[in-house]
Amino acid sequence: MNRNWVVAKTNSEFLKYLSKEASISSVLAQVMVNRGFKDASSIKDFLYPSISNLHDPFLMPDMKKAIQRLGSAIDRKEIVFVHGDYDADGITSTALIVSSLRSLGVNTCYHIPNRIVEGYGLSQKGVQKAKNCGAGLIITADCGISSQQEVMNAKSLGMDVIVTDHHEPPEKLPEATAVIDPHRADSRYPFRQLAGVGVAFKLVQALYQEFRGTSDKSRVEDLLDLVALGTVADSVSLVDENRIFATFGLKAINHDRCRVGIKAIKEAAGIEGEIKPGSLAYSLIPRINAAGRLDDASEVVELFLTHERDVAREIASVLETQNKKRQKIEGDVFQSALSMINPDDVGHSIILSSGDWHPGVIGIVASRLVDMFYRPVFLFSVRDSVAKGSARSIPPLHLYEAIAGCSELLLGFGGHRQAAGLRLSAENMSSFSSRMESIIEKALSPEDMIPVLEIDATVKFTDINYGLINELSLLEPHGDSNRAPLFGSKEISVLNHKIVGNNHLKMQLMQNSVHVDTIGFRMGNEIDRIMNASSIDIAFNPGINEWQGMKNVQLNLKAIRPNS
Repeated sequence: MNRNWVVAKTNSEFLKYLSKEASISSVLAQVMVNRGFKDASSIKDFLYPSISNLHDPFLMPDMKKAIQRLGSAIDRKEIVFVHGDYDADGITSTALIVSSLRSLGVNTCYHIPNRIVEGYGLSQKGVQKAKNCGAGLIITADCGISSQQEVMNAKSLGMDVIVTDHHEPPEKLPEATAVIDPHRADSRYPFRQLAGVGVAFKLVQALYQEFRGTSDKSRVEDLLDLVALGTVADSVSLVDENRIFATFGLKAINHDRCRVGIKAIKEAAGIEGEIKPGSLAYSLIPRINAAGRLDDASEVVELFLTHERDVAREIASVLETQNKKRQKIEGDVFQSALSMINPDDVGHSIILSSGDWHPGVIGIVASRLVDMFYRPVFLFSVRDSVAKGSARSIPPLHLYEAIAGCSELLLGFGGHRQAAGLRLSAENMSSFSSRMESIIEKALSPEDMIPVLEIDATVKFTDINYGLINELSLLEPHGDSNRAPLFGSKEISVLNHKIVGNNHLKMQLMQNSVHVDTIGFRMGNEIDRIMNASSIDIAFNPGINEWQGMKNVQLNLKAIRPNS
């Protein structure tokens, strides 16, 4: 894929000043400036996150109303019903609220909807289940912001509803007792980019502030493992509070005394030792998501609630099997979708549908296609004349707003800037495709359709050493809005090269007599393009390679081009 290489502009005098004030290298200072940091204080807060920097939960809209209603439920010994969602964010949100309420002595039930039968959001089945278990209060977790009718149904059955959600709100909010969503138009909360589990955590944080001392388990730090899992899984910006959640949650996940459910997943997956910040999304999270994609995710909530090691191991074993099945189904759907695409005839979007695709994996496949073609992708699983879709976007396009432009063609939709879900009648697929292509064509310029390789700084091989790499590790964990720093070097000589493993390009490069080992994963095809060049330019993440007890600096290549 052709990409525009863009190197961030540098003000050397300001970088010297910032480097001195923040006690960091000029290279890290450049990275921080690129991330929007302009003063030493904010840089130190970012590099050294602290739980004490969490925001006051009562700044969230309707939080006081929610805590008052929960206080009433506690006083009256009401049954509280938590209605979650089937993905990792919704599962961890549900487990977090249920475990917290139970630690306060509240009789709590929960429901995770079945993706295939009920779909996303507060469901009528869930509302009826709450009524059947005698609940007086329903709390939604990672859903509910667009569930006007279901909230009204709950009220008609004599139950109040507290909505906790992080999806974009519609113009008219549900008529619930409290609607807690940082994206509300009237929200004054300092940080809006929370995952659903982050919003659930703020509810619990506020609850513990009001009822501190009623339980010796009432410590918000004990919940950050769940918050980290849901936050990383939902691909929200890993800055501000989300960075605090991910940092301290990962420490809890790696602790010897982590909850038995997490320990069981590690054992079932054969994960030994410490989970690195960059691997969380590829190790634990796919296994947590697997049940909700293919079957019933309620057992995953139990995995996080149980204190019984044997119970946890049994559930983790099932998740491991389901994840392998998910991988096979995902691969089949990906190949099917790929066969429908003519690379020479791709427009401003890719919109595909099939009656054979499993709806639980089309979101993952859509993300893979976005990576391949750099186009917004909409994939639909068509069953019983209804097309259920998952959409993924490229950064320049606000996906939720684009979909809203087709709202009259849809049965329902919801989501964020970069990801969304939607439903429509199959007979409207052609009209939707035409309308969406037109909307995206008007929204994006030709330049928007070319991916940008954002390089933080141009460095020389002499700049790259263990000290710099260790300093850069302060930026972890990486994620959206806090990607791994990318550097560029020019006029590089190729000393030797070979293809290893699954088409990986391993090279030894030289710049001004300094030799460095490099690895370019799945970049074996690049060698033909650069071998006739007198020198090359590279973009890379610096790292440390460990092999058989030995360590050496190694550059993880992200792009190569002949030096012009």
